[in-house]
Amino acid sequence: MATRSATALLLRDELVGFAKSRVMIVLWIVLPLLAVGGYLLLPDRAIRGIAGGSMSATAFMSVIISSVAGTVAALMVAVDIVAERNRKVYELFVIRPIRREAILWSKVLAVFTCVTVACIVSLGVGIAVDAINGSPPSGEMLHDLVRALVSLVGVLAISVGVGALFGVVSRSILVAVILVLYVGQNLAVVPMLPIYLGVLPDLFWLMMVFSGVLAGVLIYIAGLVFRRIEF
Repeated sequence: MATRSATALLLRDELVGFAKSRVMIVLWIVLPLLAVGGYLLLPDRAIRGIAGGSMSATAFMSVIISSVAGTVAALMVAVDIVAERNRKVYELFVIRPIRREAILWSKVLAVFTCVTVACIVSLGVGIAVDAINGSPPSGEMLHDLVRALVSLVGVLAISVGVGALFGVVSRSILVAVILVLYVGQNLAVVPMLPIYLGVLPDLFWLMMVFSGVLAGVLIYIAGLVFRRIEF
């Protein structure tokens, strides 16, 4: 019971910490405002250049968020782990009745939750802008939007797993950032490649399950490494 309470307390602290961070403030407030401002101020030809055709505010917001959310989530996890390790924070945890893996899980779940909420808020802002403009999303558009959101959640899950693994194995923040940007982000989109290429269009949910499994494997490996390293 003590371990479970300590784990829950750790998760709550991570959630509060990340929610108050400047990165999350940007994702929750600044990025949606900039995206909406860009949609309203950019000429139609510029927006068509992004989408290859006409684009609603909801779709425009989805493109903007999907292009940054995974990278931000991975970097948040990796950089935070390396920074805390360099500050000798984890030396304090090893004397507590809590498993080392709980530290990683709480951090991963906190970042995943915060970034997912930010994505939902941003998409909600896009839907509101379309409704104000007199063109609310149709039933088919909402169906596609749900699939896009689920796909984004899958990418986020893999991204935080990648961030956890590279954060654990890296000794410096620079190395962690390079690994995330040049290796991790390519790995995050691998499960979605068949769908993007139109090879397996009917296996969307199977690919989502695979994304969840891959994320779990990455976090499990990160936990094993984290358990064996010396602080």
